[in-house]
Parts: sequence; C-alpha cells; structure tokens
Amino acid sequence: IRENLPPGTLVTTLRAVDADTGAFGELRYVVLERAAGDPTTGDGRDAFTVNGSSGELRSRLTFDYERAKAFQLLVRATDAGNASATVTVRVLVTGEDEYDPIFLSPSFNFEVPEGARKGQSIGRVLATDEDEGVDGVVLYTLAKPSPYFAINQTTGSIYLRVDSQPQAGAGRAKREPREMSLEVQARSPLPASRVASAQVTIDVTHTSFGLAPD
Repeated sequence: IRENLPPGTLVTTLRAVDADTGAFGELRYVVLERAAGDPTTGDGRDAFTVNGSSGELRSRLTFDYERAKAFQLLVRATDAGNASATVTVRVLVTGEDEYDPIFLSPSFNFEVPEGARKGQSIGRVLATDEDEGVDGVVLYTLAKPSPYFAINQTTGSIYLRVDSQPQAGAGRAKREPREMSLEVQARSPLPASRVASAQVTIDVTHTSFGLAPD
C-alpha cells in the first residue's frame, strides 16, 4: 500500500477455501488479537480491518513510509463447525516522492586550474533529499550538455571532458577573466521524481574554452 492513501483503502482480499457445502462451507474472517511477532514490522491489528464475510482487508490509517515501512497481522477464517485456518499477512508500505532535493547552496563557484587535464575534477555539488528509499537517492545531471564539462551522476563531481587547452600566445598578464555557467539538476532515479536546480559558475580564464581559434 502506498503511503498517504486515505483510511479505508483496499489492500487485498483474503480467501480461504472450504470443501464443505452449505452452511459449513461459509467462512468468517477475523483479525486475531495477537499478531505474529517480527521486530522489523509494526503490529497490524490496529492498522487494518478485515470484512468478516468478504475477506476484504482495508487500511484503518494513513501511512507514512518514513515512520513505518511494514506491518504484520494474523487473520483467521472459521466455518460454522468452528474449524479454522490462519494466515500471516505482511503489508509493505511504499514511499512517495514527498520532498524536493535541496542543494547545500543555490550556487557553486569553481575554477579550471592552469594545465588541468581531461578527466580532472574541478569541484563537487551536493544535494540532500529527506525522502527514504529510492525517492531519497540523489542523482546529478547537467541541464544542457557541455562540450567542456561533465558530471558524475552519483557523486556530483564536475570534471573536464577535454584538456584545459591554454590560450595560445596569451601572456599571464593579458588574460581577461572569463567565466562559464552550468545548470546542475538533482533528482531521484524514478521517472516522476521532483527536481531541484543549482547554478555553477566556472572560472575558465586559464583555458581557451569558448574562444575562437587564432
């Protein structure tokens, strides 16, 4: 069952089979007072209710994945002759993407050092996500591809796709400060993930990035 669904949501329909016909083949379902013990799950007795005649199992609460991820309960089916069978029901709560990723800063500033080579990291962005599970995993991408820079999707490290290419014939004193901007996005691996963005400004003064060849 997904988190945040309203109470009364149908989880499943339990069905026991009795070979008797007539009244002795009619079954009544009930949640037992004591659930099977499992320290990793919550007690499902107060969280779910079962329809005595149909076996429909429905929620009694709205669940929060960040607080409880599984419940366990014991359901008994009894016929008119008081013969019975029990089944253990384990209900897993699945998460929703409730929180936006948050970058540690709305903007980042890095520099391409003189003589930097292809593959060299020039800085790292970082974002967090309060969701748990897959929704809380943060992956990084560039909003638009760059011929000069790429980003490691799992670490947020920005690295060079090419050598830094020092400006031909440009003396150190003659170089005008130059900058390039990138937009980095953070999201989870899921298709409907929430997305956050941050601006990255990179000092490319010691490169020929973006300059027309002499």
